[in-house]
Amino acid sequence: MNNVDRGWVLTCFGTAVGAGILFLPIQAGFCGVWPIIFLTAIIFPITYISHRGITRIVASCQKETDIVGAVEHDLGSTAGFVVSVLYFLSIITICVGYATGLTNLIDTFLVNQLQLSVIPRSLLTFIVLFIMTSVLLGNERVMITITSIITFPLIILLFGVSLYMIPQWNISAFHSQFILKDFIKNTLLLLPILIFSMNFSPVCSALGSFYRKKYGNNDEAVIRCDKVVKWNSIILLFFVMFFVFSMFFAITPDVLMMAKTQNLDALSAMAVVTQNPLEKYFLYIFPLIAFLAILSSYFGHFTGTREGLSGIIVRSLTWIDPNRKKEISSSKIKIISTILLFVLLWILAVYNPSILTVIGALAAPIIAMYAYLMPIIMMKKVPRLRVYRSKLAAFVFIMGILTMVGYVVGKMI
Repeated sequence: MNNVDRGWVLTCFGTAVGAGILFLPIQAGFCGVWPIIFLTAIIFPITYISHRGITRIVASCQKETDIVGAVEHDLGSTAGFVVSVLYFLSIITICVGYATGLTNLIDTFLVNQLQLSVIPRSLLTFIVLFIMTSVLLGNERVMITITSIITFPLIILLFGVSLYMIPQWNISAFHSQFILKDFIKNTLLLLPILIFSMNFSPVCSALGSFYRKKYGNNDEAVIRCDKVVKWNSIILLFFVMFFVFSMFFAITPDVLMMAKTQNLDALSAMAVVTQNPLEKYFLYIFPLIAFLAILSSYFGHFTGTREGLSGIIVRSLTWIDPNRKKEISSSKIKIISTILLFVLLWILAVYNPSILTVIGALAAPIIAMYAYLMPIIMMKKVPRLRVYRSKLAAFVFIMGILTMVGYVVGKMI
């Protein structure tokens, strides 16, 4: 791999690391150690094959385009529109979790660490979202560059926390009794959250498009994409699961309940209950890490969501007459999309939905449809893509179905 390939690995990693990895230990804490071990053993091929499928569709297309254009090329404009809607929904649900998580994180920090008075949630949410949205409108490119730069120190900080927690591990969970019904239930509940935490599908279209443009319509573009996706999947497997196991063995049941009740991530919850005078700096370090982790992904996802919504609006306006596209002002569509997203995220973040429920019941199922089911269906249906079919395609397809229904079914068991 060259420096460009490694840069893309870092970009893919930064896209994946966000709210998911911070809330995954909370769900894992309630599910027990055996579902975590089982899912750790199978998550790599699921992640690798699914995301590789998206990049292969784009990188092998006869024309330079993105995932929507590639689907339109192979299956027609209607299928392309459906994919654009799925892409939009897969990212907007992530933004809802991020907006809610940022509001809760800042609210907890102001009240517990800085000892300030409680700010009305509607006002605090408005201020938080207004500042971030204003920054995106003012200088989007600079902000995306900054958030990409903080990815590497964020990796070091999260890895450092994982190492630091080792002396506090309580491995008594290994002595818990294995009950098949509980194992199935907890695996179904944990699978969507883990799929979400390992997801970097929003950047896969850009990845495939970049190498398609650089190397042309040949095998080299696909090979380069495969390498990037493979190494990113390996790094995510080690990094995410090490953090999850470390936090799982270190977090007490009281902290888990407090985090779930207050809709907090693992690091913010740990900061609230820190009592050791020697560890008081964690009151500020843990929330800072959580803030950087969510922020590093929020801007990229918000930008992708806005582009997706703008694309849907333009496609809807030009459905009958494609020539009207020249008459539409892209800047006005961008402003309209930004305002609509701001209002939607503000309303939902004020409502304060359970982030684990948003991830498990909404975000992960839509991600599964877009990143797990769609590529496999296309590789079976489109002649030019049949050469890229995987022997594990059926397994990945089944796991995609389980991701779509797992959280709801797990809650019912």
